[in-house]
Amino acid sequence: MSEKKEIWELEQTAKWSHSLREKKIAIKEMSFHGELAIPYLDEVMNVTTYDEIKAACMEAIKAIKEKNPTRNQPEQDTAIEYGPSTRLADLPP
Repeated sequence: MSEKKEIWELEQTAKWSHSLREKKIAIKEMSFHGELAIPYLDEVMNVTTYDEIKAACMEAIKAIKEKNPTRNQPEQDTAIEYGPSTRLADLPP
């Protein structure tokens, strides 16, 4: 099975499974595919109504980007300070 098809199947599980546990497992497995999985994780995050699943997607994307920091961070000379970052826990219900 191709990698994209495998990620797509995991995305479908993460989006449509009735079990939160299955959704989280699918998200974790998607994260093992690295940057290729980011658009799929974004899609899950945009479709779901569960804050827990949105948070899992955000954490998976963050973990993927941390594994490849040179591609995702600006050069030292051009870095911009945006202030404190907002976490899901800081947002109003």
